[in-house]
Amino acid sequence: MKRTFAAVLALFAATAAAQDATLLRGGRVVPVSGPALARADVLIAGGKIAAIGPNLAAPAGATVIDVSGQHVYPGLIDGLTTLGLTEIGSVPGSVDVREAGDVNPHARAWLALHPHSELIPVARAAGITHALSAPAGGLVSGQSALVRLAGGTPAALVVRGPAALHVAWPSGSAGFDIAQMFAEPELKTFDERQKEKKKNQDKALARLAELLARARTYAAAHAASVAGQGPAPELDLALEALAPAARGEMPVVFRADAEDDIRGALAFASQHDLKPIIAGGLEAWRCADALKAADAAVLAPVDRLPRRESDAYDAAYTNVLALHRAGVRFAIVTDDASNSRNLPHHAAMARAFGLPAEVALRAITLAPAEIFGVAGALGSLEVGKSASLFVASGDPMDHRSAVIHVFVDGVPQSLETRHTHLYQQFKDR
Repeated sequence: MKRTFAAVLALFAATAAAQDATLLRGGRVVPVSGPALARADVLIAGGKIAAIGPNLAAPAGATVIDVSGQHVYPGLIDGLTTLGLTEIGSVPGSVDVREAGDVNPHARAWLALHPHSELIPVARAAGITHALSAPAGGLVSGQSALVRLAGGTPAALVVRGPAALHVAWPSGSAGFDIAQMFAEPELKTFDERQKEKKKNQDKALARLAELLARARTYAAAHAASVAGQGPAPELDLALEALAPAARGEMPVVFRADAEDDIRGALAFASQHDLKPIIAGGLEAWRCADALKAADAAVLAPVDRLPRRESDAYDAAYTNVLALHRAGVRFAIVTDDASNSRNLPHHAAMARAFGLPAEVALRAITLAPAEIFGVAGALGSLEVGKSASLFVASGDPMDHRSAVIHVFVDGVPQSLETRHTHLYQQFKDR
């Protein structure tokens, strides 16, 4: 009886797997982790890539999609966004990226995700299947989550949470700060304003260093308590959340653009044994040597203006090219929610200003997966990895290309968005 029941279960599982299987037939397959295949098939089963190669046999009951003349890519990954946390920037009630106060390591972005955001299908229709949804503001902003762009609940979206701790580096770099001028009108001269700015930076960094030290002490006391070697410390959610980053177990994303701030963040990370990632990094090209020495990755938007009037007009466009030449790890990101759909455009701009095409594609697929420790499942087309991919009429970095199919964990996704609905509603008026 047991054998019969087991056989029925095995047959049922095999039938279900066949019905869930999809074969993409005859497309140009671009794995990213290896050379492109001019004409090959991709078999999807159980939410994963089951096989890649020419003339694959379709399992009985599988859906077969002819993608001849089309291109198959791994799903794009936007490595820095506020997707799911922001809906309409000008409507405060739809923005949930920041908590009250300026030290919130225990703010968990994945608990605030809005799975029914209109911005998620818009990004997904551009071939983006995953994104880092990150908090912002304050000194310690909170913890980010790597999310899949498909799912009906916040928990269903989360691939990795926490992914990183986010810190807004207190800037002490030279520059005209109009906000400070109005906030402290008694500071008349440029030098006075800069001295006050440096003083505030030193105060913030001393506070951050103290928090890290306290987090390590808290974690040690907690471990001793678990081992029966002392009393349990009084519960402190902030220190508990900060401890993994303080011990170097979780990366710390420092938001910094100016060269001095980037170098300062790297020095601070080295002093406190942190694993640094630089977000923004507009002047990363000026300190590529320091980034390489620290093995720090950069999350870099490309479509930006230069920071200094003396910079070349294309400083932001060639920023990642300089990082590539210096051997610095980086991912191209949008650092946005409503414009996350423009991730391929950011890569295209870097490519237009010298970044090799294959490097630009890697910077929006496999590179962010490696930076956040999920390259074993995402970022490239390989057997055993998640079947999160898309089919396009051409190169996704060419604005003339159209996304035709999108799969997230093997599940086909609708390409209907608020944009397509509005187009249908108003196209004949």
